[in-house]
Amino acid sequence: MKLFVCVFDDSRLLPHFLSHYDRFGVTEYHIAAPPHLAAYVANTTRKRKAIQYNDFNVAGSFTGGVEAVTKMRELAQGLEEWVVIVDLDEFVEFPEPVTDLARKVEAEGGNIVRGVMYDRFAIDGHLKPFDDSSNLPALYPVRARFRSAVMRGNEFKGVLVKGLLKSQYAHHQFYDERPYSKLLDISHYKWNDRAIDRTRLAHEMCAAAGSPWDFDGEFTRVLNHYDQHGRFAWETFGGEIVGPAPETSTTRAGKENWMRRFLARASSART
Repeated sequence: MKLFVCVFDDSRLLPHFLSHYDRFGVTEYHIAAPPHLAAYVANTTRKRKAIQYNDFNVAGSFTGGVEAVTKMRELAQGLEEWVVIVDLDEFVEFPEPVTDLARKVEAEGGNIVRGVMYDRFAIDGHLKPFDDSSNLPALYPVRARFRSAVMRGNEFKGVLVKGLLKSQYAHHQFYDERPYSKLLDISHYKWNDRAIDRTRLAHEMCAAAGSPWDFDGEFTRVLNHYDQHGRFAWETFGGEIVGPAPETSTTRAGKENWMRRFLARASSART
């Protein structure tokens, strides 16, 4: 199974990304990256089958473009071939190996599997750094449908696609798609220690290029929320703890007790 992804400016997730998709049976990685990251990508993927492309517009992928992925697919994807298409910070929680899932979708007459984005946050809502040895689910144990609740954007993505279906809206939709009956979860590890700086950069790049991608204010809403609260106030947009939280057991009662104490502290800090 082939996977297509772009790396733009922040490549730190790549080791975690590769390990995640290895587990689900991805066997060949097609990676578009800028020339200055070519050596890093080559070294990180050296034990895997990986094809690297260093002359495509990966900057466009940072602000919602699909040019680089489309060109890679045109070069490497067969007309009837199933492939995985994701961003570097999107970790699809496949319920089984991707080849097994593709067979189930085929049996339904489908040609695409879609996922819904669950943004992941640190327990205190602040920007947390990570490294190659970090346990991402434990470091960012809160999940929320932030994209729809705060950004007011499209939170659905096509992640497993048969053939050269053309993207209609930045891989959120495809022309002639026949979606699988089940929707997958996508753990979105975007909101780390560089997230706000990268959001400001994306906003500036869109404005400079006259791009429509922030025409409805998605980036602006992220920045306004963070500036207002000084953190990602996940309790205000439906966040839930799905990993172990400090000072709690892993039981539901323990998480609820911690949540009550956390909200009391947050309310006190605001006043």
